[in-house]
Amino acid sequence: MGIMKHYQGAALALIAIGVVALYGAALMGPGVQQQTAAIEWVALPDVNASASAPLSDVKPITSAALPDVGMLGLDAVALVEQQQTNTITVAELRDRFSAVSFELGAVRSGGQAVPRLFAEALPHDFKTLDEVDKLKQTFFRMVLPLTLKVNEEILADRHQLLTVQKALTAGRTVSDEQAQWLAELAERYDASPNDISELVRRVDAISPALALAQSAEESGWGRSRFAQKGNALFGQRTWDKGRGIVPQQRGEDGRFEVRAFPSLLDSVRSYARNLNGHPAYDDFRARRAEMRKRDAALDPYGLTETLTAYSERREHYVETIQKILRIDSLEELEDTRLESHPLETTQFLSPR
Repeated sequence: MGIMKHYQGAALALIAIGVVALYGAALMGPGVQQQTAAIEWVALPDVNASASAPLSDVKPITSAALPDVGMLGLDAVALVEQQQTNTITVAELRDRFSAVSFELGAVRSGGQAVPRLFAEALPHDFKTLDEVDKLKQTFFRMVLPLTLKVNEEILADRHQLLTVQKALTAGRTVSDEQAQWLAELAERYDASPNDISELVRRVDAISPALALAQSAEESGWGRSRFAQKGNALFGQRTWDKGRGIVPQQRGEDGRFEVRAFPSLLDSVRSYARNLNGHPAYDDFRARRAEMRKRDAALDPYGLTETLTAYSERREHYVETIQKILRIDSLEELEDTRLESHPLETTQFLSPR
């Protein structure tokens, strides 16, 4: 029988929960329709191997050691499928949510922080959730903690980056260790270590509401075969053969694959790196920087307007994402935070 392991102190371990989801018949929600055959993939910039470099060691203490995304080679899908041998059910997952009183209503009202409950993969019977509301609630409760964890990691780097920027502005020199860290950070974000202002634009959090809406659209609410076989929540492409899943329809450019990941968390990390580093999303970063200057909360609707390059559907894609944001009132989750005291409250899932 399954158990929820509650680790205290420094004893942290990440235990997989399985992935299997099927891209079922069209999902019908109030004003939301997911077509199963019309669009299997979307146009995304290449996710280079360099984008999968491990995160800096400068991260919150809660960060768990995960396989480097770059480890996925020619047997990428086989590796993920091997991890699916032990899986849990939707009912077991929801029991775990209930055990920590994780309800989106309480989170939306500000009455509850988001529990540190990190699912590595989708339940094998996710396809059985035929009630739209239950499907959405379960999906959002899985992806929201992952998104906030990735933001926590990014903001830890941003805090140190701002400290370095402040020192340089004051005319002080940085240590060799700081200089090395800065060079590695710049390489990870495809920027120059000599352009601190640009780095500050790139090393920043992703809108949780936007991530929820895009992951829902790109993964068919967790039921696409890319989510099933590769933990892919955001439909990112790769041109490195064997690092992903071959789409059934690839158009004229038939060489790319949809990137596969060791875990859902790796998928969210790669999505954040993509928005924060790829040239196609410079407008996204500029819009976010404007919001920061106004000391305003991130506006997912405004940020979505900059993402026409994310899909071949372009403006229609933007409209779809904004529709999901509106129908599911995802902006209410924009300012959510993970629980504090991570070493005492972090919980990991164990399959039955």
